[in-house]
Amino acid sequence: HKPLGWPDNGFPAPQGPYYCSVGTNFAHGRQVAEAHYRACLYAGIDISGINAEVMAGQWEYQIGPTIGIDAADQLWIARYIMQRIGEELECRISLDPKPMR
Repeated sequence: HKPLGWPDNGFPAPQGPYYCSVGTNFAHGRQVAEAHYRACLYAGIDISGINAEVMAGQWEYQIGPTIGIDAADQLWIARYIMQRIGEELECRISLDPKPMR
């Protein structure tokens, strides 16, 4: 299984233009990231942002600011919500910071 935005054979363009990107050529997976963001807001998670990362199809989100142990609890719930969004959109979710080597 390849990340969103990767060609069937080979590799995408070099990293760089995907970071904080816009446009269909670079922002692969925005529908997943934004669905997760909206679901977290609805659930009362203190999510403060999302952005595309340097690899095609890789996104991150920020939890907080929040107080103490609540940050860890909210992170666990946000990860659960991300997995459920992946199920709904038939997209495999990885929490690995470097999913492709």
